[in-house]
Amino acid sequence: MSEDAPAGVRPPAVPVGPRISDAALADALARALPTPVRIRARRDSPYASSFPLAELDVEAGDGAQMAVVWKDLTPGALLPGARLARDGVAADGTRELRAYELLAGAGLGTPRLVAAVDEPGRAWLFVEAVRGARLEHVGDPTAWEAAARWLARAHIELTARADALGAAAPPAADPAAHACPPRWQPPDLDAAVARAGDPQRRRRIAELAPALAAACAQVTAAPPAVIHGELFPANVLIDGDRVCVLDWETIARGPALLDLAALTAGAWDDPDEPLAEAYRQALPAPPPRDAFYADLAAARLLTAAHWLAAPAGWQPPPEQTRDWLCDAEAIAGRITI
Repeated sequence: MSEDAPAGVRPPAVPVGPRISDAALADALARALPTPVRIRARRDSPYASSFPLAELDVEAGDGAQMAVVWKDLTPGALLPGARLARDGVAADGTRELRAYELLAGAGLGTPRLVAAVDEPGRAWLFVEAVRGARLEHVGDPTAWEAAARWLARAHIELTARADALGAAAPPAADPAAHACPPRWQPPDLDAAVARAGDPQRRRRIAELAPALAAACAQVTAAPPAVIHGELFPANVLIDGDRVCVLDWETIARGPALLDLAALTAGAWDDPDEPLAEAYRQALPAPPPRDAFYADLAAARLLTAAHWLAAPAGWQPPPEQTRDWLCDAEAIAGRITI
């Protein structure tokens, strides 16, 4: 969960409200680490997109050194851009805390939980700082295919663990409990049409409606799995052979292929589909190819439509800025109406 920011990455987000003191963070860590705990350095992260995020150099007990990432999941700390993106939907800061309870011991390479605080007015997450490169900055195709295979394994493992634990909490499909509107529900395409600048763009968006309705029906018919919810390449670190997925704020029970649609965004027109095929082949019982790719097309159209229907005034982060309308139009032609 750590990386030197490459050139051109946005500066660290400005936190909302008073800055949390290093002493307060050290006191929280002292609940889980040998005392005394000292914060030797603190660096605000340029990758904070929803909640304040910082890397801490921590010294604990008799001098043990560790790098820890702190995320302030307190609902009131939600960053302005994320508040706009959620369009009034309340943030559930404890969702990611509960996600790490499910991830613990799953053997999926996610950051190790160091400490968590869940009390009135404070929801803090402290996890291992993982040294690695964001997948979006990795050119090696084998790393991307490894991420796709990891995703297949994660869907199987986390769903089985949630079922065994009876864990309705992190992966609940109730929209009211989700950090933002679930991507498997129909987006407000009418609002996107109304916000479109020119008549031609409004017409193009409106013409997606029949294919989108069919895609929503197809996606929601899939058996639910425990999904990440926003598995775009920016949320994946590659550290040698380790695939490390970050930012579990949107964990839910939902259609598994929405995660694959996000992971492969920007490569939906690749005729060979190496990532999708790596995912399909990694499943315990790979589904028939034609049916699998038809379901993936539906998930991709729904993903693109949600970006088109984003709240007015909100702009996606640079790594997720695409011509989503062109993407949606290309996929819509593959949907059986």
